[in-house]
Amino acid sequence: MALLSACAAVPDLGPQPVVRAPASIAADRSLQADGSAQWPSEGWWKGYGDPQLDALIEEGLKGSPDVSAAAARFAQANAAAQQAGAPLLPSVDLDASSGVTKSSYNMGMPKEFVPKGWLGTGRVALDFGFDLDLWGRNRAALAAATSEARAAEIDARQARLALAAGVADAYADLARLYDERDIQARALEIRTASQKLVADRRANGLETRGSERQADATLFSAKAQLAAADQAIAVRQHQIAALIGAGPDRGLAIARPRLGSPGPLGLPADVTTNLVARRPDVAAALARTEAAAKRIKVARADFFPAIRLSALIGVQSLGYQTVLQNGAFSGGSSSFADTLFKKDSLFGNAGPAVSLPIFHGGALSGQYRGVRAAYEEAVASYDRTVLGAYQQVADAVTGRRTLDQRLTDARAALIASEEAYDIARQRYEGGLNTYLDVLNVEDQLLAARQTVAELEASAFTLDIALVRALGGGFAASDAQNPLQLPKDTPHG
Repeated sequence: MALLSACAAVPDLGPQPVVRAPASIAADRSLQADGSAQWPSEGWWKGYGDPQLDALIEEGLKGSPDVSAAAARFAQANAAAQQAGAPLLPSVDLDASSGVTKSSYNMGMPKEFVPKGWLGTGRVALDFGFDLDLWGRNRAALAAATSEARAAEIDARQARLALAAGVADAYADLARLYDERDIQARALEIRTASQKLVADRRANGLETRGSERQADATLFSAKAQLAAADQAIAVRQHQIAALIGAGPDRGLAIARPRLGSPGPLGLPADVTTNLVARRPDVAAALARTEAAAKRIKVARADFFPAIRLSALIGVQSLGYQTVLQNGAFSGGSSSFADTLFKKDSLFGNAGPAVSLPIFHGGALSGQYRGVRAAYEEAVASYDRTVLGAYQQVADAVTGRRTLDQRLTDARAALIASEEAYDIARQRYEGGLNTYLDVLNVEDQLLAARQTVAELEASAFTLDIALVRALGGGFAASDAQNPLQLPKDTPHG
């Protein structure tokens, strides 16, 4: 009690904040569940029925630098957790040495009693140490490191999900670019036919030079847009190749996507309560919050006495009358090796060592306040991640729910535009419309086709976004304690 009363005082920073519970987030109306829907599973991308996409994602999971870097960070965190567990066990060190030594004859002792010349010496010792960890400092440090390792493991899973979703998203966009190229190719056909028609009418004196040059301009513009579409396809192929960890030549081998229709929209019945357990980023944030909480216990333990048991035992000797001459030992009847392992050469010590913090100029208090602030930041970061998870699911669901109606309207507009174009072209051929009338209708037709293509591509983009927002097959139970080390227990 006297020792404890002499310790530095632990600052009172009030109650610790707690992470936000899923039940406190209002999401039932936005995330209306479909009882028949299931959570995404591992290999979710295979549901699109495109073997090329399956091969690209599998290649990326094996060769992506981002995935490899995340795995390396997990290995580092795992090693740090292993190091953190070392103080819970005794330490044993073996020390052995040999050499030669010469004593001064002028150090206050009569020369007759000082060993003469360079003499051989030897020493062998075992050093034992063990920290009693009365206040749980080492156990809390191990628990913090273990939580960090678990967070790094989950980050590796998150990197795999991000890679798969990124490749799938880029692949869906590649499909959109091919569809847009088809539109530009069709636009070139329309512009070419229009240019020929205008040129023929001018040759017959039915059209002006200005209208012919305007038709020429639209034709050249269509050719430029087709070339731009080809460039966009090549760039997206290069991007996919880089995502999977390959060079741009790999992108040249990526053929036109053949994606099947995305599945119907659906949310699992427990989405509002179990989303936090299905998202790897949320699980990693929670693990880091747990690690920050354990570091508070580490800093708190520094205010109390530390007791370490230590013991040293060994043998040592000095070889009398063993003189170093001409680079070798010679003469004498007793070398250090002769007496090193005799019982008279035994030495040792054992006992506890107590460290009692009394005054450190505010260092301990500052450290404690710092780790408490880090914990509060971790809680806030976790809450932000949870809210972002619900927002991403709601955004994907809203997009999917409105897409069907938008696509229906866009397709109806396309049909109407095609009919209007046919009518305008026929009226122009009959001399009832000007070329400007035809050009305006052509622009509306191409815009309608572009809108339909973009909305059809959005179906895949939103489906991938929803899969990613729902965790992409991750479950918190999949991320186990990587070292299977003991957790910290309340103490002190």
